[in-house]
Amino acid sequence: MKHVELELETPYQVTPLPLSNGQAVHRIAISARAGAVQVSLDPNICQLDPFGDTTACTRIAIRVFEAKLSLLEERDGKRLFALEPRSAEEPALRLVLHPARKGPAASARLLVLDAAGAIKAVVALEQVPSTTQG
Repeated sequence: MKHVELELETPYQVTPLPLSNGQAVHRIAISARAGAVQVSLDPNICQLDPFGDTTACTRIAIRVFEAKLSLLEERDGKRLFALEPRSAEEPALRLVLHPARKGPAASARLLVLDAAGAIKAVVALEQVPSTTQG
């Protein structure tokens, strides 16, 4: 399988996402480069401005773990991947990548699974803004 390159994150979730390992987080980020995948779990609680953008947040450490991206299924141009952590204590997550779209439609979704493997939450993923100066 060709390496997938991506930088995606969930928008801030006011109601925390319950994970299969018993934790709850407000934001999840996925970074994949050259075959290496990192998943960041952010438990911080944030205040929101009138537009729903985060302002002040607590300063709890964001937990990062390494994972492997494994293609589970491909249908109608969509690809379903398992995010397989190196440690069994990490949460069960799936990544859905849609075919390239024009316009603001979400191109990826995160599926949050419970301990039995059932989908508990579906969250649109956003492209992380590039910090590269051009």
